[in-house]
Amino acid sequence: MLVTMLARFSLLVDPSGTLYSLFLPTATLLHDLPNSREAEVEADQIGIYLAGEACYDPKAARNVFVSMKNEEMTSHGNSKGPPQFLSTHPSHDTRISNFSNPHFMKDSLERFNAQDGNRCRPVRNEMKRAREYAALAAQKRERWQRKARNA
Repeated sequence: MLVTMLARFSLLVDPSGTLYSLFLPTATLLHDLPNSREAEVEADQIGIYLAGEACYDPKAARNVFVSMKNEEMTSHGNSKGPPQFLSTHPSHDTRISNFSNPHFMKDSLERFNAQDGNRCRPVRNEMKRAREYAALAAQKRERWQRKARNA
């Protein structure tokens, strides 16, 4: 409401509407983006809770954003991108900080480590067997490909 009133007041100062056409989108942008970032932070928190529920380690989320930040810095020559206040998403640094915060991670880690860490043990064991099987299959495939090349 205040933004609309100020925008209309700008028409008194500048009847051509130039100031109005600059003011309204800027004011809307600065008003809406923080709400969007708050929603993204909430989505991060829900996402890591669901990851813990599905027996994925929620602490891995931090490593994902560290990797994304490093990749972005490598591919863009240490460019940090736009400032956070102009973005719809929290910066990588903010997300890394959130995922390092015990209070932010509390619920998801409790769910992941439920029953003294035994809730997810069957899933972890099955994933370990799947990784071992995949590694053996890859070794067999490489041996077969080497034989095919040498034949």
